[in-house]
Amino acid sequence: MFERFGCKALITNAYLISRRAGNTGVTNIHDFLDFPGIIATDSGAYQILRYGEVEISPLEVIRYQESIQTDIGVILDLPTGSKASKARATETVRETVRRADEAKKAITRRDIAWVGPIQGGTFPDLVAHSAREMAKREFDIYALGSPTEVMEQYLFADLADMILAAKMNVPSSAPFHLFGAGHPFMFAFAVALGCDLFDSAAYILYARRGRYLTNAGTLHLTEMEYFPCGCSICDKTTPEEVRSRPLIERTQFLAEHNLSACLQEIETIKEAIAEGRLWELIEARCRSHPSLLEGLRKIGEHKSHVACAAPSTKRKGVFFFDSTSLQRPEYVMYLERLLRDYEHPKAATTMLLMPATRQGPKNRTSTRMELVDFGHKVHVCLYCPPYGIVPSELEDTFPFMHTEFPEEPDAETIKAMAEAIRIYLAKNKAYRSLVFVHSNKPWQTRLGRMCGHICRGMGLKFSCHGHHKLSDLTIEIVGNHKRYRDKTATNRLTRRKS
Repeated sequence: MFERFGCKALITNAYLISRRAGNTGVTNIHDFLDFPGIIATDSGAYQILRYGEVEISPLEVIRYQESIQTDIGVILDLPTGSKASKARATETVRETVRRADEAKKAITRRDIAWVGPIQGGTFPDLVAHSAREMAKREFDIYALGSPTEVMEQYLFADLADMILAAKMNVPSSAPFHLFGAGHPFMFAFAVALGCDLFDSAAYILYARRGRYLTNAGTLHLTEMEYFPCGCSICDKTTPEEVRSRPLIERTQFLAEHNLSACLQEIETIKEAIAEGRLWELIEARCRSHPSLLEGLRKIGEHKSHVACAAPSTKRKGVFFFDSTSLQRPEYVMYLERLLRDYEHPKAATTMLLMPATRQGPKNRTSTRMELVDFGHKVHVCLYCPPYGIVPSELEDTFPFMHTEFPEEPDAETIKAMAEAIRIYLAKNKAYRSLVFVHSNKPWQTRLGRMCGHICRGMGLKFSCHGHHKLSDLTIEIVGNHKRYRDKTATNRLTRRKS
């Protein structure tokens, strides 16, 4: 069945196979499962989490996985779970590390990719410690252990903390496995956090309960009138017809659809990565459930780590929707590089901050400033959502040039823009005054008031100029004197379309 869906790899449970194979034995897991692709074998840790113990030792699990010719093997760790006290969680981390040392000595098959599980539960400091210790053992793959209960309770903010605590402390070049992740609606979220591999029996477990998986959540067959999926499994029938089938056939139908939905979402994510649209997909998926959106916003606490892998440029533009998009790696990267690498004109003592008239990389007109009598003391900068400040000489660079944004940003975005201006001014102390220009849009006047408050707090001179039609506004800056008027003579500030 799996080959029909395009599966190239699957995971099974070495412990359960060793218990159920009986006297027949298994010498080759590929022959036993009649599957030619990559096979990973779990060690039985999930059974420890569910039942408290397993009837096999850590060393026996290693030897058994080597004997059945598995491709990816997992050492038998001691799972923490989501309800463990910190003392218990500490014990599971310590024991898992001890078992890792024992396993490394016992492993003889180097052609098997071995997985080092990371424990610590919902305690990020313990997860980080566990990850550092497992990294010292140099496993081929690292995996976050015990996240199943967290995901079942939709604690995605906690899951984000757990994943990032692990990812930040293992080699970035090593694949990272999220155990127990089997619902397609959270795959993009996990990928955004750095997960490369997933496994779960959710497709069949949900099917047995009459549940129909989608990339936006779960539906119940008994309540459905239409199948939203257009796969070959769903497009030839209706929920009413499937409900009339015997239980076994209903379960098989749902299992096949659920598996197809999972694999389709993986392909969607891969294409989004290739197109440079992963973050847009993540935002769309995370709006399918409040807990997922909460998890996405949690990334903001670790955004510097997430941004370190952001590209310096990309084929596609950046879509900025609202304050949730402030977690975007491209945006975080821009702010960090502006503060770290950019040097403003040394002679400039006045910043002229003007709105950028940009509507999209393909259909907008770029506005350039021609300074006639300003001299070298005036530094022209631009602002637009979500960028609080963009030096005009960087106007055509990534990501500013490639960002599409709404005309009216939300309140949190405006605050973020003001904060970016404050941090920039605090770092570049050569400025003595700020001239803020706006077109009388409410959000721009609000940003202007925030800038005035910032300047007063820093002891900078501040003036704010608004006009409904900026092309009719002339601003003159001569020495320390500033004034503005309607266009009645040759402009000191002119605008041209290019």
